[in-house]
Amino acid sequence: MTAFAALSPAPHAAIRPNVAGRTMRAVLIGHGVVGGGVAERLPVGVALQAIVVRTRRDACPKGVPVFTDIAEALSLKPDLVIEALPGGALAEQVIERAVDQGAHVVSANKAVLARRGDLVETARAKGRRVLYSAAVGGGVPVLETLAAARGKGREIIGVKGVVNGTSNFVLDRLASGQSLDEAVKAAQEAGFAEADPSADLDGDDAAAKLSLIARTAWGIEIDPDTIARQSIRDLAPGFAAKAAREGRKLRQVARLARSGGGVHAAIRLDLVDADSVFYRTRDEGNAVVIQLQDAPGIVLTGKGAGRVPTAASMIGDIRRLLAERR
Repeated sequence: MTAFAALSPAPHAAIRPNVAGRTMRAVLIGHGVVGGGVAERLPVGVALQAIVVRTRRDACPKGVPVFTDIAEALSLKPDLVIEALPGGALAEQVIERAVDQGAHVVSANKAVLARRGDLVETARAKGRRVLYSAAVGGGVPVLETLAAARGKGREIIGVKGVVNGTSNFVLDRLASGQSLDEAVKAAQEAGFAEADPSADLDGDDAAAKLSLIARTAWGIEIDPDTIARQSIRDLAPGFAAKAAREGRKLRQVARLARSGGGVHAAIRLDLVDADSVFYRTRDEGNAVVIQLQDAPGIVLTGKGAGRVPTAASMIGDIRRLLAERR
């Protein structure tokens, strides 16, 4: 298999002005499960200049140039870079290069964007946007709802939720009496867990999402590595099964609480009762409760992962960029 070529330092690029009504020229980096879903649903007003893949495949849309070299595709100077890579250092390089060239970016890469708030600010200073609604909640509009509440002057005092579907799957299997190894293997076979499930089990995935939530809700940057967390690996054998016999469930609950000028963040394994929205959250499902000052809270539920919800969320970000150009 041909790997993506590493990116060399980008030459200086002039920033193109936004022109109302002009077609937005886009490059799609990655045409896997999510990237393929985005390509199928691009809205009117976006012209796909190129798709970058590891190996050339027939599945790509007809008539769109296909590259295996990312730098070559980015040399087309697109208005928009849609980053749909699995993650890692290369994804970070792509986003950084796109911002440096003066392109908008749409991504679902929570791990990179939670650490690199500077890329969001750099893009903003250039009159561009880095949007990542799909990075939290998949098809559940967590970041969009927070941004809307903040825009209306609502005071957000806390956010808590189940934002990692793999943890649901594993915890429910533990509750049925399976061992951790058996539960993880089942999650991998079902497509919920990666070959290395550490980010899901240890709360790293949820911590990155909390960082993005804090940025959207309050404009505060939190290093994901500083967030306290409990790992599913540390559960005593039989604890989840005992809770199930008592009519309760274990859930990995991520929470943020605003206090004075600071924010407390943590990821805990909570025992929840049958009347909790988290109790009813299963498999790839996510559930988030947004707590408001002097107003009823907002409860959001839905699928937090998968081709359709993630691609739909990324398409929503692209539509927002198009709307801002009008």
